[in-house]
Amino acid sequence: MTEIKNINELLGQNFENLKNLQGTEKESFEKALKEAIKEASQVEQEAQQAIEAFSKGEISIHQVVLAMEKADMTLQTLIQVRNKVLTAYEEISRMQV
Repeated sequence: MTEIKNINELLGQNFENLKNLQGTEKESFEKALKEAIKEASQVEQEAQQAIEAFSKGEISIHQVVLAMEKADMTLQTLIQVRNKVLTAYEEISRMQV
């Protein structure tokens, strides 16, 4: 039971810290999306480099498959976030003011 109290205390502290942040310290949604897109691009480039390294015989097929799956999962996650944002936008645009 004390563990639950400790978790609640930690969560309460985190929420208080978020409330006390200044406007410049808060990360904007736009910035988070740009960073996610940049990261997805970087993971895609790493997968391409893994394919090239495999063709030269430098790495095993397992490493290539892992790099490609990581790139695929990153892209699928980004697509799902985009879909959710579009759905939210459509829902908001249908609201009557």
